[in-house]
Amino acid sequence: MPKESFEKPIKKEPPIEEMEKKLDKAEKMVEEVEERWKDKIEEFEMVEKSVKELKKLWEENEKKFDTKNKYEAFSFLSSLPLPEVSPSLLERISNKFLKELKEFGRIEYLEYGLGLFLSVFLKKNIESYISSQKEKGIKEEKIKPIEVHLKVKELPIPLDCLGWQNPKKLHLIIEGNCGLETGGEMRGGEIIIEGNCKDWTGLQMKSGELNIKGEVKSFDESAFYSTNQGTIIWKGIKIWENGNWTKEGKEIWERGEIPMK
Repeated sequence: MPKESFEKPIKKEPPIEEMEKKLDKAEKMVEEVEERWKDKIEEFEMVEKSVKELKKLWEENEKKFDTKNKYEAFSFLSSLPLPEVSPSLLERISNKFLKELKEFGRIEYLEYGLGLFLSVFLKKNIESYISSQKEKGIKEEKIKPIEVHLKVKELPIPLDCLGWQNPKKLHLIIEGNCGLETGGEMRGGEIIIEGNCKDWTGLQMKSGELNIKGEVKSFDESAFYSTNQGTIIWKGIKIWENGNWTKEGKEIWERGEIPMK
């Protein structure tokens, strides 16, 4: 048998430079994973902290505006030190806040004030976001809107005054039924109601778009005053815009198909 057949094959080690490149790549992957986890942990902590602050503010002040009208109540709530958070966390914080109040049975009689409270919280943070974008030199028309899905389906009562004074750049999607005066005095943005709504929806609406996807028993005649410069979409049809009926809206109105009080 030849001598060569007894010799073991020689294993070649990769060049040091190649090994170093692979090590660097592995280290970068580990750093990226750690950074992503760090961001997730920071987000979680911010959500928990903000919900805790909101609950504390609500519990300390919920009885102070029981006798106030909505304008006084809105002004009072606006004066509270509500937490300022990243716009990307507004949806998570709002829904977690509602869920925790529901679990502790604290919203059975709070439909009026709680809707205003959430509206003030969202308005304050969206306006802060708009200001920060403008400070960066971004023109208002170029500022990206923030979308917030508010999940109210499982609440024991429909909340009043959700989206009160809804600001520009806030697209509020309400998943469930609403109480009174949803979208009252809208300043801009968009509200989509994926459910039913009660009286005075869009009361004195000054701008923005109200898209009603549920049932409406009747519209108040004030919804179609020339002072209403907003947009109303009903059953997928734009019926009102900038203080006037649209062509389609006028035709529906003339046929008597729009329920009025």
